[in-house]
Amino acid sequence: MQALTKFMDNSESLRVSDGDMDVIYAIGLNEYPTATEFVNAFSYRYDKSASGVWYALKKLKKGGMVDFTEKGEEQKPLGLTEKGMQLLRSGMATAVPRQQAKQLANAKSSSKMVVYG
Repeated sequence: MQALTKFMDNSESLRVSDGDMDVIYAIGLNEYPTATEFVNAFSYRYDKSASGVWYALKKLKKGGMVDFTEKGEEQKPLGLTEKGMQLLRSGMATAVPRQQAKQLANAKSSSKMVVYG
């Protein structure tokens, strides 16, 4: 079962899932300049479908959390908006994405060393 966080500001509310928070955290790292590069890397790294990552990005864009270029729009880099940065800083975003936290927990229990990079 996915946990949902309800983000509210003066205008509207947006339900943000754990997966959405992983996306927000990853975008906050500023590793990928375009949404396409981000989707390809994120879906590969976390074994998620590209269409699911695109869906999350579009949902977060509609909610005012992220900004990126879509068809017909002027070129702009992928990034968090002020609202997205506020959510990231608020502590609702995990310091380590869930997938990495699970890998770390599994590594500790099996006494294997895991290198992230």
